[in-house]
Amino acid sequence: LLHPLFLNTVFFPCIALGQIMTRTGLDWMGDPANKLVSSLSCANMTVLLTFWLAMNASFAFMLRVAWERGRYLTSEHYAVLALFNVLVLLYMVNLTRKVRGSIRNKYQIPEEHCVGLEDCCCAAFCMPCAICQMGRHTADFDTYRATCCTKTGLPRQVELAPVTFYEDQYQNMNEEGQGQSHVI
Repeated sequence: LLHPLFLNTVFFPCIALGQIMTRTGLDWMGDPANKLVSSLSCANMTVLLTFWLAMNASFAFMLRVAWERGRYLTSEHYAVLALFNVLVLLYMVNLTRKVRGSIRNKYQIPEEHCVGLEDCCCAAFCMPCAICQMGRHTADFDTYRATCCTKTGLPRQVELAPVTFYEDQYQNMNEEGQGQSHVI
């Protein structure tokens, strides 16, 4: 219950996702990248988290000051904050979808339910579960203990394996599998 991956996923999902992206060689948009760019994924997600916290804390401070002065914030103030939070949420859902798709392609894991929409549905409706699943799939926590505060979620001395994407091979496998399933 107090596993570092679980804690990061519940309290700081963007940090956990950044660690997974660093391990799998993805950049801040969830696209394959070289080692230098992907090594910054966790830092970029930390900046996003800090910015999100600062914006919400600033709004809470504005709300408090306005209340103490006997004024009330207008609906436009609330709308700006709501829009900002919705945009951050949409970014996280899209990023989780892309990372999950990349991991499925890399490990040649076919979709079983909601074919074509499985990654999107998992990211939108089960984001913490999807992030935990990706974290467990991309790290060997039996061999290496998990850590909360490293860029990979693993001890600093653990060397990451070179990242290779098999998207073309996976697509070919999917096409062959679908062709065989229709032939009776």
